[in-house]
Amino acid sequence: MTSAEQLIMWRRHLHRYPELSFAEHKTTAYIVEQLAGLPGVTLHTGKEAIGLETGVLATVGSGEAPVVGLRADIDALPVEEKTGAEYQSAHPGIMHACGHDGHTAMLLGAVQRLSEWRQNGTLKGTVKCLFQPAEETSDEQGLTGAQHVMASGILNDVSAMIALHLDPELPYKQIKLCSGIVMANVDSFSIMISGTGGHGAYPEQAVDPIWLTSLILPGLYGIPARKIAALEPAVLSIGRLEAGGSANVIPSQVRINGTIRTYSSAARTQMEAALRHVLESITPYGGSCQLSIEHGEPALRNAPEIVKLLEETARSVEPDIVIHRRPYGMGSEDFSHLAAHCPGAMLFLGAALPQRTALHQPTFDFNEEALELGTGILTEAALRLLIYKSLPEK
Repeated sequence: MTSAEQLIMWRRHLHRYPELSFAEHKTTAYIVEQLAGLPGVTLHTGKEAIGLETGVLATVGSGEAPVVGLRADIDALPVEEKTGAEYQSAHPGIMHACGHDGHTAMLLGAVQRLSEWRQNGTLKGTVKCLFQPAEETSDEQGLTGAQHVMASGILNDVSAMIALHLDPELPYKQIKLCSGIVMANVDSFSIMISGTGGHGAYPEQAVDPIWLTSLILPGLYGIPARKIAALEPAVLSIGRLEAGGSANVIPSQVRINGTIRTYSSAARTQMEAALRHVLESITPYGGSCQLSIEHGEPALRNAPEIVKLLEETARSVEPDIVIHRRPYGMGSEDFSHLAAHCPGAMLFLGAALPQRTALHQPTFDFNEEALELGTGILTEAALRLLIYKSLPEK
């Protein structure tokens, strides 16, 4: 049985040596090193096997049906860590600021326990445990790690999939878990507002794109409130606005980058249409614009039958668990691609510290007590999934 100390050791090693999406080479090697030689476990790595050079698929069992899956993400973020922890990142500008180090440690523990259960005859069937790279970003093709792994075909026989995500704002021994859509569609947009530049002393001789931008910003921010139904989750955020290089020169262009997040496909379509309509409003003033939209992850939909199984599992592992049945917010998750392939669900696992932290922040950290609880939930859920999938359909 994997100890709590072992889980913490794995997590802190991974935290100290984070790697960005599509570059998780040493992380991959470390995972292989920890799992190599485990009885009943086969490791698959490399582009030919899993669709990417990084990442690991650990198969517990010989491939016999039923086949179910567990998933953890392994990549880090381009964030400069400011926790001051003894295990703080040794790589400047790179940090595990989203808990993927913890997710990986818990899945390592789950593989070890499943291997033991396989040896003693408790485990009937096959569990494919995916240590997935590149959850945080897409490549030049616009694809994330989950999409590459799916395209490889190695998960085609998986009939159900489970993942968990650490939540640094939810107390230990509490989880968020509900059926239906729980995380958002995400679309990234890039807008180029074009006018004609000029001297700052003679604005009447120019078509000022900064002025044009000031006209459309209220319209952009007003889209969710005035074009989408009040009960329909929708958010538009601008994260980058760039223009000019000199105080006395009116530039010719302004670049805007942002994201649109929605729950439903209808709201997704409505937001894009409204965005285009707002941008057309600058035409009478002599300006023009170019808009490009990259459609990212679809909304994450939790399958009701998997959610019910996870609720029962969590209560069996921790009888005092508190379950909050509500969606997880407007963030996105590329686990949604896996959950679209087969029935799946993700739960959010409480791991708050006394000092409040948040995901994707330089001060992010979490309560490491959650590692043992999460490992127990993953392992027991895999066993229950196999039993559930073995039952004849009603």
